[in-house]
Amino acid sequence: MGKARKPPHTPGPPETIGNQQIGSIRPFLAPLLTAENADPESKMAAASCSSVSSSPTHSVSAWDPPNDLRQLLQYLPSKEDLAMATTELGASLLSEIRALRTDLGGIQTRLQHVEVTQEQQSATLVTHSAAIATQRSALQMMARHLEDVENRNRRNNIRVRGLPEIENTQEELKSTLIALFNDVLGRDPDTVIDLERYHRALRPKGPPDAPPRDVICCLLRYPLKDSILAAARGSRTIDFAGAKISLFQDLSPATLQSRRMLRPLTAALQDMKIQYKWLFPFGLQIRTPSDLLASVANWISHCSWRNFHFHRTHSRLGQTWHCCTCRQNRLRNVRDDPAADAVPPPRKHG
Repeated sequence: MGKARKPPHTPGPPETIGNQQIGSIRPFLAPLLTAENADPESKMAAASCSSVSSSPTHSVSAWDPPNDLRQLLQYLPSKEDLAMATTELGASLLSEIRALRTDLGGIQTRLQHVEVTQEQQSATLVTHSAAIATQRSALQMMARHLEDVENRNRRNNIRVRGLPEIENTQEELKSTLIALFNDVLGRDPDTVIDLERYHRALRPKGPPDAPPRDVICCLLRYPLKDSILAAARGSRTIDFAGAKISLFQDLSPATLQSRRMLRPLTAALQDMKIQYKWLFPFGLQIRTPSDLLASVANWISHCSWRNFHFHRTHSRLGQTWHCCTCRQNRLRNVRDDPAADAVPPPRKHG
């Protein structure tokens, strides 16, 4: 069995093919009302009529467009309509652009104002920062001067700690203090000592089992006060009337706080049996060999004190260390070597 072949197709004349192609555009332009109402036979007749009546030469010159195409062409916009629409669009865009330019101009003005204000504030901040730093330095200097004045006002004061509160009047307290000071100096208890003022610490009296309040007394003559403290410096406590009494130089609260910050260092010095001396109003004098820096580092590691740093400088009296605490304190090293008074050579860098 072979493959079925298509029957031979006899092509029609060229005019028929051309007429069918020309007549075939009519359904796309004209309404389909006639096509829906007509039966298939009438369609063939219409096609034949159109093919007969239309020819290549007649269709170009005598073909009339349908009415619906004319209506469509009438509704198309003209050049005037396009020009008017373009003008309206341009005017609308121009108004929007002008509004945007106005907004941008306002934003630019505000931005310039903000930049100028920020520059002024930056300059003002720099000025205020410098003024604040100056004021801080001035306040620190005033605080130091005030502390120095307060300590100078207390130079003749002695603070007595551990004296029992058994006196009933101020005269009894005065007699007890005179007897105590004469005992420290090794003199007759009835020796006259001029006391300018004397009183207990200005705080309420504690319960019976509480330690007694300190006694602050001001001597009229500074050499006598210095002699009493020098005589009492040999021992930490003094046995007087069955009580353990200690004598201290009266200092301001700020100086006492600064000395408390050096308590770990003084405790380490006491453990190592190294002699030291408090300088007035705040200073620590230590007599040691020349390797003080290594010794201090050893003390600090011994007492596990992490907040104490030393910066080594040179001075005419020997070696000086500045203590970096909340206040800039000074630690002096006075060596027994006479060469310590000489100016040390400059330090080599590198």
